[in-house]
Amino acid sequence: MTVQRPFIHLISVSLLLLWGGVMLYFYATGRVNAYLPPDGIFRPMVLVSGIGLMILGIFNLATIGVKDAGCEGHGHDCCGDDPAHDHDHKQADHHDHAEGHECCGHDHDHDHHDHAHSETHGHDHDHSEPHGHAHGILEESGGAGRLVAILILAAPICYATLLSPDRYSPNAIANKGLYNPNYADTTRADEFTLRGESTPKKKAAPADEIPWEEPQAVPGVAAAPTDLPPAKTASTAPKTEVVPKVDEAGQPADPQSYGTFTLADLEAQVPRSKAGNFILEVPEIYYTAGDLEVQKVLTGQSVETIAQVMPEKVNNDDGHRLRVFRLLVQCCAADARPYSVPVDFGKEAPDFKEMSWVKIVGKISYPTEGGQVVPLIEATSIQEAPEPEDAMIY
Repeated sequence: MTVQRPFIHLISVSLLLLWGGVMLYFYATGRVNAYLPPDGIFRPMVLVSGIGLMILGIFNLATIGVKDAGCEGHGHDCCGDDPAHDHDHKQADHHDHAEGHECCGHDHDHDHHDHAHSETHGHDHDHSEPHGHAHGILEESGGAGRLVAILILAAPICYATLLSPDRYSPNAIANKGLYNPNYADTTRADEFTLRGESTPKKKAAPADEIPWEEPQAVPGVAAAPTDLPPAKTASTAPKTEVVPKVDEAGQPADPQSYGTFTLADLEAQVPRSKAGNFILEVPEIYYTAGDLEVQKVLTGQSVETIAQVMPEKVNNDDGHRLRVFRLLVQCCAADARPYSVPVDFGKEAPDFKEMSWVKIVGKISYPTEGGQVVPLIEATSIQEAPEPEDAMIY
């Protein structure tokens, strides 16, 4: 047992250093960027946690030879680490063996009797050997249990570090809804609207805020009688409420009107490239399908975007289309969702490797396909592009 406890201590220290080292490695190499958003405390906490685990592991390594505190009682080490306690209990006459001896879990209440300790307990009770305190699963378990615990703590993080790719596979992207988007969805539309601050909706002033002006008399025109019954106003007339059509999830099923939007508004909110194309992210194009006024302005405009490419598997019988997408993350990579739009080339689509990055230039149109309005890029050019610094949009 004297050899086993330091060995188990070393295993515990090694696991702490392993976890701390992996966290620092992910942070230092930038791999954490593929999993956590840059805003908030997520990425800094990886650094802080890694440093904390490393400090804890080093501290435990430095204190590996220190005895447990609080285990000494009645002038000797009751846990068996004091060689001076190796004595023949036959010499003890009329003593209370319970006092100072229960801290190791031995309830030896031998009140006032002579005994040979080896005879009473049926074993040679040499206190120079440790009693074998067990603290934690690595000490309490047998060999098989310790091995399983080590594998549970070490194997997943080693696998993730060495073998796990920092990106989704094409099948995973398809399973996350790549080919069945709801373009009328408004879940995060406010984050990607092209309206910005330039086109606030104008509201009519309430009737009680409109200043009253005394009517001016017109020469030769008789004044209106003052004893007529009050006319019906808009506030008292019956109203017909327009209820927008929604899908099963409660989302709008058709594009909605959100107020005036002009080309000047688009130019004020969206930058242009040197070639004069409006530079848009895929989620921005995605959400224009739900805004009637933005659709009217953007139709026929030349845009460019950088995205990942996949084969098109819907509405593509002639093979003229590809699908481009960007992953949008709310909290971490686990909740990433692909926002995608189709790209039509008017002829056989070029061959690009799945999930590769491309730059698309084309004009926007909004055909109705599959019962919904679809934002479609009619491509004029496509070329390979470098992966952006943050491959996912946060």
